[in-house]
Amino acid sequence: MPTCRCCPITSRATSASSPRPWPRTRPTVSRTRPSWSPSSSPCAHDAGHARRRAQTLTGRRGRRAERAVKVLVVGAGFSGSVIARELAERGDVEVDVIDRRDHVGGNAYDPVHPRTGARYHRYGPHIFHTNSDRIVDYLSRFTAWLPYRHRVQALLPNGQAAPMPINIDTLNLHYDLALAGEADMRAFLDRVRVPIAAPANAEEHLQSIYGRELTELYFGRYTRKMWALELAELPISVVARLPVRYDHNADYFNDTHQLMPAEGYHAIFERMLDHPRIRVSLATTFDKAMERDYDHVFNGMPIDDYFEQAFGPLPYRSIRFEHRADEAVAQAVPTLNFTDEGPYTRRTDWALYPGCDGRRGALLTYETPCSYEDNGYERYYPVKTVDGWPQARYRQYAELAKDLAHVTFIGRCGQYIYYDMHQVVANSLMLAEQFLAARG
Repeated sequence: MPTCRCCPITSRATSASSPRPWPRTRPTVSRTRPSWSPSSSPCAHDAGHARRRAQTLTGRRGRRAERAVKVLVVGAGFSGSVIARELAERGDVEVDVIDRRDHVGGNAYDPVHPRTGARYHRYGPHIFHTNSDRIVDYLSRFTAWLPYRHRVQALLPNGQAAPMPINIDTLNLHYDLALAGEADMRAFLDRVRVPIAAPANAEEHLQSIYGRELTELYFGRYTRKMWALELAELPISVVARLPVRYDHNADYFNDTHQLMPAEGYHAIFERMLDHPRIRVSLATTFDKAMERDYDHVFNGMPIDDYFEQAFGPLPYRSIRFEHRADEAVAQAVPTLNFTDEGPYTRRTDWALYPGCDGRRGALLTYETPCSYEDNGYERYYPVKTVDGWPQARYRQYAELAKDLAHVTFIGRCGQYIYYDMHQVVANSLMLAEQFLAARG
C-alpha cells in the first residue's frame, strides 16, 4: 500500500523477509491463530537444551557498518511506537514496524463507531494517568489533552450503584449510615476489618482494611470473573492499585495528571510513526527469518511463543468485548462494575468520556473475561499468583533472552508485566536510550 499522508503504513509484508509496500487495498486480518502461536509439538524443558535450541533458531550476526542500522519493531502499540520514533529521530536508524493487527495503537486503538459516530476504545477503556511531567511532555508532542477524572461505580445486588474505590459514600449507601468524615469512616472500618498484622495475599490485604463482607461483594466476585482465581491466590500488588479513600473523593486514580487525548489515541500513533525513517506494515505476522535482515529486533510478541514454549505457556487473561449500539441505560459514571455472579465484569458508556460521545446514538461496551486460548490467543493481562509460578516461568524465558544480543523483548507480552500506559512509555524511552548509547 502506498505511503499515506500521515505515516508510511502498508497493508502487509510479502514474505518472511523485510516488509515492503503493497498496492492500496483494505487490510485483511487473519482470523486464525497468529503465526507465532504455540507449537503443537512438545519441547524439552531442560534449560540447557532450550538455550542451545534458541541459539540455533536465532543465530548470530555482526553489525553491518557500511549502511544505516536497520531495526525491526514487532508491535505498533505504545512500546513499539515510542521505540521506533526515538531510534528514527535520534539516531541514524531505519525502522520497520510490523503489527499482526490491521491498525496501529495496540490495545489503545480507538476508532469511530460507524453507526453511532462515537469514538470508542475497541479493547476497553484506556485512561491516561501519571505523576510524571516528563511523560506528559513527551506525549504532548503528538497530542493535545482533555482533562478527565475517571469515575467508577459498582452495581450492587439491590440495584444501587456505589462509588468505587470504596469511600465514605460507599459505606453510607451500603450500610445505610451517616458517616460524616474520615474519623467516622476509620472508626467504622476498625469494627468490621479483620486484624491481620502482615497480610500475605490480596484477600488478607483487603479484609484487613474493609472486612469480609465488603471484600467479597466489591472485590471477590469481580476477581473470580476477571482472573479465574480466588483473592487468596493473588498477590497484594494486584489489588493495591486501587487507592483507599477516607473521604468523599470518588476519583478512581490519585495521579497528578489525568487526561484523555483530544483527538483520540489513534492520532497519537499516526503522528508518532510519521517519520521518513519509519515504515509501518500492518496485518503482518512476525517470523524469525525476518531477523536476518536487521541489526536489531525490538519484539513485543509473547516471549514464551518466541521460544516455542520451551518451559510451557505463560498464563494470561483475555477479554471479549461486546459493543452495543443504541442501548438505553441509566448510568451515572463512564464505567460500571458488576458485582453479581453473571459473566460481565464491567460496562462502559462512551457518551460519558470526553471526546467520545456519538452524534447518532449511544454506544456501550460490555466486557467478559476469558482465557486467551478461548479468544483467538489475544493476551491482555499477565497473571501473577501468590506462589509465584508464572513469574518464575517468565524468568526462565528471560534468562534465555539474555543470549540474544540482537533481540530486545518489549511491552506487556514481551516482558510479562502489567504496564499502565505511562509506565510502558517510560520503559520504552529507557530501552531506546540504552540502545542508542550502546551504539555510541
